Amino acid sequence: MSYREGISFHTAGRQSKRHDRCLLDGMPANPWRFAHSRISTAVIMALLLACRGFAEPTAGVAALHAVPWSPGNGVREGAGEFEVLLRVAQLERAYRAVGLVSVGDHNGMLPAGGEHALRQVALSGVPVVKLARGGDVAATPDGLFLDAGRLPEEQAMRVLVRCLELYGAPPAAHDPQHPTSRELTAIREHLRPFQETLAIAASPQVALR
Repeated sequence: MSYREGISFHTAGRQSKRHDRCLLDGMPANPWRFAHSRISTAVIMALLLACRGFAEPTAGVAALHAVPWSPGNGVREGAGEFEVLLRVAQLERAYRAVGLVSVGDHNGMLPAGGEHALRQVALSGVPVVKLARGGDVAATPDGLFLDAGRLPEEQAMRVLVRCLELYGAPPAAHDPQHPTSRELTAIREHLRPFQETLAIAASPQVALR
């Protein structure tokens, strides 16, 4: 509806001389009511946008846990990989940026194909934080995973959500199966403040607070 159509709508029917003059001048017959209407609309739109922001959090994180498994157990073969990919798909339906906290074995490893899947999602823009049960997280050649040290699982998840909100998701490789050296460097550089934040959260000074 154009400006003049709006005026015609509000002044339809019997019009006074003042209405006629306002129509000719291109001004509303009741400027105060017109201004009040515009202000009310702006306030309503601001509230709707605020509510939308509450309804749609920007970052979501899930935890994965290693289960006992042996190489000869065909039932669990590939189960770790499936769980990783399924959890990421579920998160991406609800959040703009997602991450995983993987609670592995004493080396922080996720069996049954889980490690392969974790590397693929890490190369696809999903930061992966690792925890080791009763041990230390083993280093990986590409340095794509984040080490949470001795942080409790819940705290590691909170830190990862905060980092995603502050720094956003890391870049994804064009082909996660064959990342280039430049892509690997870009991912590691993006994850640097993530690792620094986790190290600070795990420091004894912070833990005592």
